[in-house]
Amino acid sequence: MLQHSGFLLDIDAVQEALRREGLAGWLIYDFHGINAVARALFSLGDYHITRRWFYFIPASGEPTLLAHAIEKTSYPALPGRMLLYAGLQQMQERLREVLPTAGQIAMEYSPMNDVPTVSYVDAGMIELLRSLGVDLVTSANLVQEFQAKWSAEQLRSHIAAAQVVHEAQREAFQMIETALQARTPINEYDVQQFILQRFAAANCITDSAPIVAVNANASNPHYAPTASVYSPIRPGDVILIDLWAKQKTPRAVFADITWMGFAGAEPPERVQHVFDTVREARDRGVDFLRQNWQAGKPVKGYEVDQIVRQYITEASFGDYFVHRTGHSLGAEVHANGVNIDSYETRDSRAIIPGVAFSIEPGVYLPEFGVRSEINVYLGDNGPEIHTEPQRELVTLQV
Repeated sequence: MLQHSGFLLDIDAVQEALRREGLAGWLIYDFHGINAVARALFSLGDYHITRRWFYFIPASGEPTLLAHAIEKTSYPALPGRMLLYAGLQQMQERLREVLPTAGQIAMEYSPMNDVPTVSYVDAGMIELLRSLGVDLVTSANLVQEFQAKWSAEQLRSHIAAAQVVHEAQREAFQMIETALQARTPINEYDVQQFILQRFAAANCITDSAPIVAVNANASNPHYAPTASVYSPIRPGDVILIDLWAKQKTPRAVFADITWMGFAGAEPPERVQHVFDTVREARDRGVDFLRQNWQAGKPVKGYEVDQIVRQYITEASFGDYFVHRTGHSLGAEVHANGVNIDSYETRDSRAIIPGVAFSIEPGVYLPEFGVRSEINVYLGDNGPEIHTEPQRELVTLQV
């Protein structure tokens, strides 16, 4: 039987990972698309499937697709056998038949919702399976291993996208400087739309318009101007530009950066101090990663966040750092790998070779906000950064 071309799992590799983790199997469950991991791994969106389905990969042996009898012809070819059920009672009987009660089985759930990006199985299904004697654990490590790691081609796409976003931010600051020097009115929305035009010219796409924010607008981490809501950009303004894009190619991954500028030759002392603090916190996170890599010590996502957050807190800005340090990066700008987070969640997954993420601390005071964002890819020889880290504020000669 030919395997469905959209099926992204290498069964042999999954089973090797299960044995390495000491797990009896991985049970992937979905109903009406509630499991984003299942949607991504199986690509069943074009198939008419309306009933609950399960795909069980044991640590050794043949996988099993458990599907409703009325949908026996609704699935593409998948590795392993198909087993059918009709009513609820038969579904439970089939689950007892398929699932071992000895050993632990991974599913897309997270104890105490520590990692919500991999927590998709509803509480009722968890209760049902536990009533059958199944010992459930999180599949977070498996999801990272088989959904978040980049291929060599994806890394190349990231490097190409990084060049595009950096050129766009440089041109955006030049655009602002030229307009202010000529005393031509310019606003946040103008700059945002210019960046989108630069993406299109470079054959790149994004999932949302860039953030261009001045002064107090930059204090809102997810502010973005619109055609009707924006602020003018004037001399003396603090300017934040956060932009992300990827190539228009299959499985391309994002580059995501944030740079800071000041509309003037000499930034105020407080603006400079906050920027220096954020930059140093960012760099301490990278140094922590590199030092532990060189020492052969694994690092977890929450540990990097703690290092970055501790520095900002010791600088008396802890109350103004109101988000995680970084997010997983992939074909979606917020992907399913490890997040750099001990604040919003506690991501205890190890940072493994092949994954990428942002490091983007921020300080958001009432009058202005500062964020500095880079992307880190963990390669075979340690952390790699293909997005230029900002060292100094961009100062505009106006």
